[in-house]
Amino acid sequence: MELYESMTLNGEGRNVERLGAFVAWLISNDLMNPMLVDASGSSVARVRMQDLTGADFLSTILHGDLSPSHLNELGRGFTNSYFVSGQYAEDYAACRYEGEDEWLRFDEISPKISAAFRQFNQPKSALREIGAKILKFPSRR
Repeated sequence: MELYESMTLNGEGRNVERLGAFVAWLISNDLMNPMLVDASGSSVARVRMQDLTGADFLSTILHGDLSPSHLNELGRGFTNSYFVSGQYAEDYAACRYEGEDEWLRFDEISPKISAAFRQFNQPKSALREIGAKILKFPSRR
């Protein structure tokens, strides 16, 4: 089974908070596999209400692993573009919050993930249309 990443709880490679914040963002933005959402609806709702952390969801529902099968098609595309590329790790490392409250950390990283998602999800042809409008000069009549 292909994995994006497995949860590590101890040592220098500890990633539970970083991975949990990304999972919480995926859940909050409807990028999870619909069958997983149906099977674990109450836990998904708890994450969305910030009553269950992404790390807790990762450990209990996803059994510590984030894999492509957990995501819908858009979620897989975005995760491949942003998470697998290492950009998410860089954005997360730039966060200043170092306390124990995972939702405060989520509040800091979430806008960065959302900006990357908007850029990923932006239609490619829209840029061409904008450029064409800018370069189009009015005709003289």
